[in-house]
Amino acid sequence: MAPKTMVEADHDSKEWEFAAIPIREGVQDFIVWQFDSKGMHSVKSAYKLQVQWEKQAKSGDVGSSSTHIGNLDRCDDDSWKRLWKLPYPKNVQMFPWRIKHESLALWTNLQKRGIPIESTKCLFCERADEDGAHLFIKCKAVKEVWRDLSMEERIELEKIQSMHVMLDFLWGLSESKRVQILTMWWMWWSNQNRIREGEIPQMAYVVARRTRACALEYQQIYSVKQTARTPDKWRPPCGDKININVDGAFVPGSEHAGWGVVARSEDGHIICARAGRQENVTDAFVAEAYAMSHALSLAANLGVVQVVFESDLQLLVDALDLRKADSSAYSALIEDTKLQLNLWFSK
Repeated sequence: MAPKTMVEADHDSKEWEFAAIPIREGVQDFIVWQFDSKGMHSVKSAYKLQVQWEKQAKSGDVGSSSTHIGNLDRCDDDSWKRLWKLPYPKNVQMFPWRIKHESLALWTNLQKRGIPIESTKCLFCERADEDGAHLFIKCKAVKEVWRDLSMEERIELEKIQSMHVMLDFLWGLSESKRVQILTMWWMWWSNQNRIREGEIPQMAYVVARRTRACALEYQQIYSVKQTARTPDKWRPPCGDKININVDGAFVPGSEHAGWGVVARSEDGHIICARAGRQENVTDAFVAEAYAMSHALSLAANLGVVQVVFESDLQLLVDALDLRKADSSAYSALIEDTKLQLNLWFSK
């Protein structure tokens, strides 16, 4: 008798279709587990088969080819591959992966897993149960962050209940928007963990400011579109202008920062340099903004008007755009700096 391969037509009706294999002399019949590439049955492959059948039953796609021989490891959902292509460091990439797996330690998720929870109410508003849709979209506290970031996508996301569908919605946005939203969610999740640990949470404007800075940094460093380039070198200014480089240094967790400014002539010689310490600083952006303020004071003391200011923080450069108004918590510092630039140094 020839060995036979059983191909299941419908696992509910238990109807089987037999396909004959050419007879080979001297070979006995043997049992083959068709859902493994080597024909070997294992609990692992049986579990994968059961999971795929359940998924097919929910979607109505019982006849899918994903249960063909040796095909249990195949994944037709390309959203998993997209997660690992996001321009993030590995620890941040794990965050949307955990959202996709529904493994975030949200109160509602913990309760579903049988962990005794005294209350599933949100730690921020204490009004609704803490699930993904509420914590990241609907909570009145997180709405302030969305407002500070000026992202209107929250209105569309609020109509969606499933976090899986929310992730699918994000794939339809531009990369910059997608990175900013996921970065904000990650920052907000860290903020929620601060409350769990008995710490004081960060204000919404601080989360928004850190979100902008980190999202921009992630795209500049980890974006696959970023081409390798040689490090930028200092270039002398054109004409009789003075070049003033500004830089701020901030260590997360501290409440102060260091700043430094240096003025060079067109031939590269140092004219003047200053450095100092600034108290009550909460992030790297503020450190760079204060460094810029000190650079303006240096230029005023030198009595120069034709100046080129250089900063390595693109976020600060964007904030100092004279065509835009800043409404953040640091608006007084930013708007005063912009006023000085426009009054004394604009063309």
